[in-house]
Amino acid sequence: MATRNRRLQQREPLLHRARPVLGAGVRVVAGMALAGAVVLAAGLVARMDLDTLLQLERVALPGEMRQVQPEDVEAVLADHRRGFFVMDLERAREELEAMPWVDSVQLRKRWPDTIEVAITEPVPVARWGADHLLDRQGRIFGPVDLAAWDFLPALEGGADRQLELMQRYLEVSARLADVGLAVSGVRESARRAWTIKLEDGGEILMGRDSDLSRLEQLVPLMPVLRERSPEPLARVDLRYARGAAVAWQTASAGDDTEATTQ
Repeated sequence: MATRNRRLQQREPLLHRARPVLGAGVRVVAGMALAGAVVLAAGLVARMDLDTLLQLERVALPGEMRQVQPEDVEAVLADHRRGFFVMDLERAREELEAMPWVDSVQLRKRWPDTIEVAITEPVPVARWGADHLLDRQGRIFGPVDLAAWDFLPALEGGADRQLELMQRYLEVSARLADVGLAVSGVRESARRAWTIKLEDGGEILMGRDSDLSRLEQLVPLMPVLRERSPEPLARVDLRYARGAAVAWQTASAGDDTEATTQ
């Protein structure tokens, strides 16, 4: 029993000596945590103040834009948080590129209050349907008012058919130019029957056969047809195995002449 009491007396001084050390450590850790919280809070307050003060109030549009209006760009950006540090450029870019006359967009923040918007407009090469255009990469964009673009070839067809129809237009234009026929466009129905539209209002029915060899039936006929009538062609039906059915435009509406040549 005496031995046990002596051991307890020896441990007590050790515990007394450890308590001040542990207390000091806890105070240091608590102090560091408090300091970190103060710094974090100060940082958040500073961030909020900067976002309030550093607003991207100016929109710079470098380069020349022929179709996109500056007010339309600013209207899109007005729906976004415009703080220098918080504005989501990627989301703004996606919304701007969804506009009809925008091909690509580059956005850049310029210190201290400017958002720079560089827009590349598509270059139309053909009309597509009733209110869209086709660019050089075969991409459809719109809707747009086609009244100012009536000089472009008119293409019409189903989804994902624009590249095929553009290629056909180029091929038939080159082939029919040899016999004095100017092509204004190509139209394809839902059943893939396609028609060549002529500048003078006529049309050439090609059926569902994508083979352009049918045009070879028309080329040798053109001198004969011009001898028969000086009127421009209204319709040439090449859906026959041999020969064609031909109708001419006449001075009086509805007075077409039909002829079949084999």
